[in-house]
Amino acid sequence: MNTDNARVLATMRRGADRARHHARRPLARTPYLWDAAMRIRPEKSAALAGPTTAIVIEGFLRSGNTYSVAAFQVANGSDLHIGRHLHGAPHVLRAVRRGLPTVVLVRQPRDAVLSYLIRRSTLTPHDAVLEYLDFYRTTWPARHGYVVGLFDQVTEDFGVVVDRVNERFGTSFRRYERTPENEAAAFAIVEEMNRLETGGEVVETHVGRPSEERARRKEELRELLDRPRTAVRLREAEELYGRYVTLAERVPG
Repeated sequence: MNTDNARVLATMRRGADRARHHARRPLARTPYLWDAAMRIRPEKSAALAGPTTAIVIEGFLRSGNTYSVAAFQVANGSDLHIGRHLHGAPHVLRAVRRGLPTVVLVRQPRDAVLSYLIRRSTLTPHDAVLEYLDFYRTTWPARHGYVVGLFDQVTEDFGVVVDRVNERFGTSFRRYERTPENEAAAFAIVEEMNRLETGGEVVETHVGRPSEERARRKEELRELLDRPRTAVRLREAEELYGRYVTLAERVPG
C-alpha cells in the first residue's frame, strides 16, 4: 500500500471511529437501553452487574479502573464478581438500583482526557471532554448510592476507598495494603488485563499503570485542550469534578 492510500485509509478509520463515538453518546446516557446493549455482547455481559456481583467499580476511562480492580482482587481474591470496565454511566445507575456496593472513580478532567486521547487517538479533545461530561452528569443524580474514589486517593491508598465502601454499605471487604508485594501483584494483574485486551502484548499507550511514553505524548496533546471551544467544555468538566471532590470529602452519616 502506498503512502497516499495509507493516509486515506487512516482518515477513513478515524472518521468511522468518531461516527461510532457520536452514535454511542445517547445510548451511554440511557439506562435500560444501555443495559440491553451490554447483555447481547458476551464480553460485555460478563462484566455487567448482576445477581452474583459483589461490587461495582466504574469510571470514565483512564481514571484508575484497572488498578482499582487489580488492587481489590489482590486483597479479596479473584472469585468475587466485580462489575467493571464498561465505562458507561448507566452501569453505575444499574448498580445503584440493585443496591450494590459501588465505587465511582473520578479523575481531574484534563488528566483523564489527555490519557484517554493517547489511548484513542481517533477522537478530538472536544469529543473526549464531552464524553467525560456525559459520564459524570449522568451518574450525579445517583450520588447517594455510591462511594466516590478520587484518582489520587485510589492510586496512593486504595485501602481507604475500601474502608469507605465497608462503612457505606455494611460490607466486610478486606482493605488493600500498599506494600511492595501487593503493588507488584496488582501491576501483574494490570498487565495481564492489558494483554488480554490487546492480543498478548503489553501496549504502553493502553496499560493501566504509569508509562513514560504516555507522559511524553500527553505533553504533545496538552495545548489542544486550550482551544476556545474545547476550553469552555473543559471548564464545565472542572466545575463538575469539583462537585465530586466535595462529595468524596463528605463525612458519612
